[in-house]
Amino acid sequence: MEFWKTILGLARQKLIAVPVAVLAVALAFTGYLLMPERYVTSASMVLVTPSGGGSIDGTKPVAQTNPLLQFTDDLRTTASILILALNTSDVFASVGVTEDGPTDLTIDDGRSNPTLLGVGTTGPFVYVQVESDSPATAAKVLAATQERLRQELEDRQNELKAHPITFVQAEDVVRLGPKADGSAKLQGAVGGLLLGLVAGFGAAYAVVRRRLSLRAPEPTPAPDAEGEPDPQAPEAGGNGSGPGPSKDLDETGPIDVVRLNGR
Repeated sequence: MEFWKTILGLARQKLIAVPVAVLAVALAFTGYLLMPERYVTSASMVLVTPSGGGSIDGTKPVAQTNPLLQFTDDLRTTASILILALNTSDVFASVGVTEDGPTDLTIDDGRSNPTLLGVGTTGPFVYVQVESDSPATAAKVLAATQERLRQELEDRQNELKAHPITFVQAEDVVRLGPKADGSAKLQGAVGGLLLGLVAGFGAAYAVVRRRLSLRAPEPTPAPDAEGEPDPQAPEAGGNGSGPGPSKDLDETGPIDVVRLNGR
């Protein structure tokens, strides 16, 4: 409690509060400038079946079905397979994302996007987000990732020997171009501001405590270890413990002589 009272007292003093505020603002501005600009682009994709359905019967004509009416758990399973297959270091490297590099890639079912969080668990969605320090790089990586996803979907269907007419397709629902994201710069500014306040008031508090310690009175010296009395203490007398102070004989006055038997 005493610490915070001291800090509040320092904050009320203009000679301390003003320099600390200037330092905090300067560090906040520096942190904002030092943090790199980040750009985010994303694409939301959905898996759809062909209009003729997912099977072929040679004895019957192909029925025309609306692909938007054919969302099933099978498509969600396919979307999950694609998400797992694409979240590997090899795939990331093939689209231009390296470990500890300036570009970040996210591939999931939409749970990382607040706008898709409610519908990502009810449909076969694949959400791709790219964050980089360059808008051109972000757009390039997003396009390469979408192309790799479609290629992965086609290769797996070919491996399973599915007929091309029944191939599942990945269609774009929403695709957003690169947009500046100021969250990193905001974090740098807030961090610099807090650092300036802590460093400024911490230094002022240390100076105040040091001054108080220097002004503290010196403690009274303890008696000698041998038990000798303090030389400045008054001498004892009149109590039988030692000789009392000598008095001048002249101060005693005349002494009367007492004669016995009238002699």
